[in-house]
Amino acid sequence: MLKNMSYLILSLLFILSGCTSVQMPGYISRVDHPYERKIYGSFEKVVSSTMFVLKNKGWTIINEVDPSIYERDDRYDNNGYQNLLIMTSVRKKFLHLISTRLNVFIHSIGNTCDVEIRISARNDKMVQGILDTIERDVRTT
Repeated sequence: MLKNMSYLILSLLFILSGCTSVQMPGYISRVDHPYERKIYGSFEKVVSSTMFVLKNKGWTIINEVDPSIYERDDRYDNNGYQNLLIMTSVRKKFLHLISTRLNVFIHSIGNTCDVEIRISARNDKMVQGILDTIERDVRTT
């Protein structure tokens, strides 16, 4: 009986251990505060402007990856889209009580880019300011 009970407990622990979630450092899921804007410009110009604007606004870029590593989207299926995910490091404010991280997804086909910013803590004014500045930079250069 004791042997059967220990087998049952080990089996239960084995099954439950498979139910853990894996945190992906730096990635913000699609449901967390997304902001989107269509920007007319080449993929290279929009990426360059985005990085320039983020750095000028005090964000540190920690990673540039193919977004298909983290999530599923029809735009990742080799259908002419160019895609990039830019991740920033955590920025702390107000005596380190508030920390914020950004993910910028850029999806381009032709001379149009969908720029999506996801932020770990909602801040409409800040994100709209970043998108406005990227759009202005793309138009003027």
